[in-house]
Amino acid sequence: MSRLPRFPGPVVLGHATERFCAVPCGTSDAGPIVPSNMRAVVTGLEDVVLVSPSLNVRSNELRGTYDTVPDGNRGAVLPSVQVELHGRTYIVGLKGVGARFPMYGDGPLDSLGFKGHTFTSESWFGESPWGAMSLKACQDDSAVTELMGPDGIDGFHICPMVRANPLPGWVMEAARPKFWYRRLNGPAPYYQQVRLMPSDVRLFYQSEAALGPRTSRVLEGFKVQGPEGLDSFIDNYIRSGMAALTLLARTVREHGAWSHAALDFDDVWLDKDSVIAPDGAIFFADIEGLDWVPLRDEAEATKRMTKQFDRNFYEFMYGLDQLLNERDRVSDRSVDRESRRQELAARFELALAKDRFLSLERDAHHLDAIIRPGKGPVKAVRARILDFDSAHHSHGEGSI
Repeated sequence: MSRLPRFPGPVVLGHATERFCAVPCGTSDAGPIVPSNMRAVVTGLEDVVLVSPSLNVRSNELRGTYDTVPDGNRGAVLPSVQVELHGRTYIVGLKGVGARFPMYGDGPLDSLGFKGHTFTSESWFGESPWGAMSLKACQDDSAVTELMGPDGIDGFHICPMVRANPLPGWVMEAARPKFWYRRLNGPAPYYQQVRLMPSDVRLFYQSEAALGPRTSRVLEGFKVQGPEGLDSFIDNYIRSGMAALTLLARTVREHGAWSHAALDFDDVWLDKDSVIAPDGAIFFADIEGLDWVPLRDEAEATKRMTKQFDRNFYEFMYGLDQLLNERDRVSDRSVDRESRRQELAARFELALAKDRFLSLERDAHHLDAIIRPGKGPVKAVRARILDFDSAHHSHGEGSI
């Protein structure tokens, strides 16, 4: 029986500046939403939700308090609650703790009376109420979580949803009359999500310490030491990042109406919607932004896979460029761009050698990724990673 690898423990670099009250969760016909592969996970938050003390929690409702680290506009990280899953220890994060900021700033409806974290019925993308999560969003997140195994979703790591609990009735009653312009209608309850995160470090922003702008601080906090430690961190970053750029190829499923379907990013981005594990792996956090899209024929599949690769390539390469700068600083050296591209090509080749959805082709002028879906209407799609020779022009993308 093979043993799961051991990974560094979770790291929280932000400060616990907010305190929340645990109160009994509400009830609904749908009840709590728990992915089938998360039923054995215990967080201690099975029957409660966390709300701001500014909501005037009654003493008979109080089930404890938690000091939390802010995570974006409507999220919080609980450093004191940790869970082990598939060889990794995670911290617990919550999404839907009430909005920190009004949707329209100091707009004309100040009478909403914002104080602390507020739940409203304002429609966010037509999907969730501003400050909380909708039933449908949590059901979709549950379905995505159920695709996760020890290696994520075939190398694409996510912050899995452990469960989603409905907000209590008294919170809902106060929230429904509050909106600016467009209300999320219907009697469905609002939810708060419990998810697992390897750290509170976002790739670029929406966290106190993000990898891009604070690379040295983050690596120090992760206890990444010396050139060898940084090399391992970069390899994990490349492997997980390329998996994110090729998510469609990893999730192709047969679909009766469309022939095939696969997961794509919808209004979410790597820079703000993912977190970095202490070993360098990218974990996608806001999985409600992953949607199934059709792959009806070769042309459509090629177009979608090419667009997915290019759409987040900048965010991925921005973080990688910062890590390479740090690697040069640690080694006390300076390299020109041409040399860096050549060295980086070798890193890609080593890091991705065992990726069954990707192969690399390299010549004197380019390094290309050959994306190979497990099934579906296209056998392979070529995407450009690096150009070595600025005088040689070839786009090098499309099905092959």
